[in-house]
Amino acid sequence: MRWRHRYGALSFDDLYWTSGRIVLRSAERAAGLVHAGATYLQPPAGVLDSRIVLASLADAKRELPDRVAEVHGKIVAFDADRFAALATAFQNCGAFVEVPAALQLEEPVQLVWTSRPGPHAAIFPHTVVRIGEGARATIVERHLGENEAFIDGIVEIELAPGAHLDYVVVQQVDDGTRILMQRAARCGEGATLGWHLADLGGALCRSGFDARLPERAGRADVNALFFAMGFANVDLTVDIDHTAADTASQTIVRSVAKDIGIGRFAGDVHIGTEAHRTRASMRADALVLSRDAYAESIPALEIETNDVVAYHAATVGSLDEEQLFYAQSRGINRSNAERMVALAFFEPAIAGFPSEALREEIRTALDSRLEEIPETFN
Repeated sequence: MRWRHRYGALSFDDLYWTSGRIVLRSAERAAGLVHAGATYLQPPAGVLDSRIVLASLADAKRELPDRVAEVHGKIVAFDADRFAALATAFQNCGAFVEVPAALQLEEPVQLVWTSRPGPHAAIFPHTVVRIGEGARATIVERHLGENEAFIDGIVEIELAPGAHLDYVVVQQVDDGTRILMQRAARCGEGATLGWHLADLGGALCRSGFDARLPERAGRADVNALFFAMGFANVDLTVDIDHTAADTASQTIVRSVAKDIGIGRFAGDVHIGTEAHRTRASMRADALVLSRDAYAESIPALEIETNDVVAYHAATVGSLDEEQLFYAQSRGINRSNAERMVALAFFEPAIAGFPSEALREEIRTALDSRLEEIPETFN
């Protein structure tokens, strides 16, 4: 089983653990929090959006302990797996976001983790999000940087009835970074969740998305894409749990493996005994761009009731020669034709991202990774 990574063999000998805060004297940003490694870059008073609660998790636990405690540790159990336990034990940074009932945010909230120069750091972020009844928001979680860090984190989200949240993850860390994140959400009655993931960096990338629909008419959609190139090993899991009636979900995953990269997707849609009239779909497609790359897509359905509409599908393949021939017949050379077809392959997942600015950002990042596709399928 070539794609299985030996997580138990991970080494932590060259890492250091730290935490801290730097108070900024001036700031131009007004809609987000930034961490350099595990150090919180605290903006001056009055800079952040006053309509919402947006704070470091440490500050929120001191100032709003009851509200944080309603979600913190309640959606992702500390003993869910070894890395959830590790993230809980060594948590050294994090964020708390609370959007009050009925508020409609026009601009996304930005949560940024970027590496800092120096020794390789161990970063254990924990993010807690509460979206009030009828509120609507977009949160963008970004991981950036050129230092070979180890990142192991948790995201927990609670959506009140009728709330809507688009949670976007744009990961562009150094190609030597190891990043493992577990994200889970619980949706109230009629709440809508959109998970949007672009994993575009890292030597080892392990992402988990869980959506729980315990109340009637909840919905969860997943649009995910990842690019395993070089020596990268990318592992994505998606679990959707329908336990109430009239719920819905849609999962679209597009992945590419290049060089000797290894990519794996495993998804599960569970429809419980009371989840009548559920509508669920899961589609995962993988593209292999070199002979030594490897990709695996494994969607699954567990259906315990009747009167549902549910399906899954998966494909693994290479570039379509007919599409390449068509492009070349229009005067486009082989190399550019390959880039165009490969970029178009990602489009069904990109189209689900919540804004054109984010969609263009993802297309640009993908295009830079598709510059040198080896011509190995001639």
